[in-house]
Amino acid sequence: MAKLSRFTLNRDTVAQGDRIEVGPPGNSFFLTTRGFTPAYRDALHDLARESARRLNADLAPRQIPVTPADLPPSEDDRNQGIALAQHCVLGVEGLEHDDGSPVTVQTLRDMLVSGEHQALMVMCLRAAGQVGDQRARKAKDDAGN
Repeated sequence: MAKLSRFTLNRDTVAQGDRIEVGPPGNSFFLTTRGFTPAYRDALHDLARESARRLNADLAPRQIPVTPADLPPSEDDRNQGIALAQHCVLGVEGLEHDDGSPVTVQTLRDMLVSGEHQALMVMCLRAAGQVGDQRARKAKDDAGN
């Protein structure tokens, strides 16, 4: 039988953040990120409402309005990146530009907000989803031993 504790997150870690390795083996780096806090979820909700309002403001007659739940994927991605940048991503280590200069946390946040860096956004989402998940940390620690 399943145990509830296997599906419970450490709330303090979710709120304060954790250092998570992301990326494929041999090409990984570290993100320090919060998990999906109420502030993150509320911001994502507000961004979706604002996107729907903005998109519907310029509708021509007979066009179908959008709702926050049925935004175009590009709008969803942009909103997700903004919410991650503002409420989750705290730091980055081991990620470089092609010229070898380090990517700063502000540069990473700017990339997320731009909506043009899908792979980075997915990695940030996965990392935020792992924060506070003691099962994921234990599995990683066990694999290293």
